[in-house]
Amino acid sequence: MGSSMEPGLAILAFSFFVAFVAIKLLKPLAYWAELVDKPGGRKTHQGVIPLIGGVAIYASVSLTSLIFLEQPIFIRLFLLAGGLIVFMGMVDDRYDLSARFRLVGQLIICGIFVYGLDVHISSFGDILGIGELNPGWLGYPLTVLSLMGVINAFNMLDGMDGLVGSITMVCFAGLVFLFGVNGNATFQMLSMAFVGAISAFLIFNIWGNPGHKRLKKVFMGDSGSMFLGLSVGVLVIHGSQQPMGAFAPITALWLVLLPMTDMFTIMYRRIRRGRSPLAPDRTHIHHILLRAGFCKKTTLHLMIIAQIVFVALGIFIVQHGVSEVLSFASAVAFIMVYQVLMRRSWRFIRWSKRRLA
Repeated sequence: MGSSMEPGLAILAFSFFVAFVAIKLLKPLAYWAELVDKPGGRKTHQGVIPLIGGVAIYASVSLTSLIFLEQPIFIRLFLLAGGLIVFMGMVDDRYDLSARFRLVGQLIICGIFVYGLDVHISSFGDILGIGELNPGWLGYPLTVLSLMGVINAFNMLDGMDGLVGSITMVCFAGLVFLFGVNGNATFQMLSMAFVGAISAFLIFNIWGNPGHKRLKKVFMGDSGSMFLGLSVGVLVIHGSQQPMGAFAPITALWLVLLPMTDMFTIMYRRIRRGRSPLAPDRTHIHHILLRAGFCKKTTLHLMIIAQIVFVALGIFIVQHGVSEVLSFASAVAFIMVYQVLMRRSWRFIRWSKRRLA
């Protein structure tokens, strides 16, 4: 990692600068194209907010990659498919596409990676203690479904300022370390480009204000949350499988464990109530923390700390040779505890409100 520190810092600075400038330039275009989020219904923010964070992040990562990185076919198709999902997200932000249309679009775009770049799950590792689990040809459709799951997990988590941006930035920071330890400079630098671009977006998203002249608030939009979800999904799967093998498959799970567990828990509860699993509501973990009396700043900090802990655990497993069986069992234990806690969330909300009163 030491030899890549200097170009890495240059990439961080450049991607940050490009994203910052792109947001400034895109804001008037967003108002003109009505690519904005207006308050009403479940949306309680103030003012009309441009939905151009995702476009700016994509533009920054693309330009940074073109200038600083080698251009193997993987990087080219990565940016192409990323551009497609950003475009679909922009159309969704503007015209509110149906869930079915979004899923079909995601299916096609994920297929580009799986069948065009041969990014697929070929091994789950020795997570059961009976030897390496190889899904064979099922690895291809499983990868498509996994990528779609990660995309929608991050998309559904985008319900509070700074949340998706911060969670994904922690993911990419973890990938910077993991790819660096493995000596894969190209993917380490690509992950750094994401860290720099997301950092610039978070300045506007967290500290921006609709009425501020110089630092107006912007949102990521579906274009951003889907692009970041797709990028995280592709890199954790590609990095955990051969021939790269930068880290174990179970490590990939830890990097996305929090948003994936939240998504599947919410979808399961919606189905049990006879609702569509994709129907929006306010039952995500950050909504529960807010209803329990925590302010938005504290809720965001708690979510970031939780994500850092999970990513750190994934890295610890790689560095210290922890048994894959123990790692998988720990992840399953978290998922089960999460289910129990969510079913009793009303007790936590009532207790917390009394404590904070």
